[in-house]
Amino acid sequence: MNFAQYWLTPSLPKPTKSYFSYALCVGIIILSVSSLKYGFGYNVLDFNQDKSYNSSKSEIVMHSSLNIINLDEPITENFTCLKTTKIFQVIRTTICLHHVTDYISSYYRRNSIFEQEAVHVLFRIFLKYPHLGLIDIGANIGAYTMFAAAMNRFVVAIECFRPNYMRLAKAIQIEQFQKNVILIGNALYSQLGVNLHLSNDPGNIGGQATDNSRLTNQSSDNPYVVKTMRFDDLLPIIKKTKMRSFLLKADIEGSEYHIFESGRQVLDYLDIPVILVEWVWLSKNKERATNIVNLLVNRQYIATLDTCIPLNMTEFTNNWPMNVYWIKINSSEIC
Repeated sequence: MNFAQYWLTPSLPKPTKSYFSYALCVGIIILSVSSLKYGFGYNVLDFNQDKSYNSSKSEIVMHSSLNIINLDEPITENFTCLKTTKIFQVIRTTICLHHVTDYISSYYRRNSIFEQEAVHVLFRIFLKYPHLGLIDIGANIGAYTMFAAAMNRFVVAIECFRPNYMRLAKAIQIEQFQKNVILIGNALYSQLGVNLHLSNDPGNIGGQATDNSRLTNQSSDNPYVVKTMRFDDLLPIIKKTKMRSFLLKADIEGSEYHIFESGRQVLDYLDIPVILVEWVWLSKNKERATNIVNLLVNRQYIATLDTCIPLNMTEFTNNWPMNVYWIKINSSEIC
């Protein structure tokens, strides 16, 4: 374990911070992060040279219901975008915001980071495992996608709400991350090509849940009507990248069940050592939570608090935290 890894390990005691030790730690982390550009077992800047993911001329055979966002097309909408504060005094990125009343946007307006502790865990995992990309399901305005791309990681971001994914696309263009990110504008569901309604929450503009009981033929020009995809529909895109190892983050307001139900081929094909699942809504649906627990346990995952502390498997409906880290590899290798 090197010094940077030691400092980023939450389970180890830390010495009293002095100016010298803090500066030394940050300096080593900077060197470690800089080396990520050259530490991949693949060339992250080569995989998308022909723009086939973001073009109507894509070589990938995909269903017409998949909405692959063209990240090179100019965005004329006027968004408020700003530079974030740095994580570990090293990595910062751009986030494009909603109105001042929006819950997630408010973090960045006050120079903070949404779900900062989880982003720190992401940083720690990426620092130790430079071969991992990120599949970000429920990307919102890019709280995870933009930091992962800033770490020079390849990201597949899935976000169904147009006001969210257009802001994310704008931030990607500002940072020139087009070759690091594939952005898909669909909702995860058990069926492909279905139109579903989204809830409308003025206080959390980008945090809508799909209403699975409200299938509709209404035009998809309405941002609150979204077209669905299955997780397995991602497989042709993943195969095109020639990548096999990802961290999976799932935050789709209680619909996470559909990821695992419709993604068995993807889960079989990929090496996914860590799955971060927002659990707060799943805990309110015992049947779906039980199905996810059984599926992941059968795939030899362990539920943890922060990748380090195992959770009590009998308390998944009443005493688990908001975010649960399911780890497949030995916890001591991550902690």
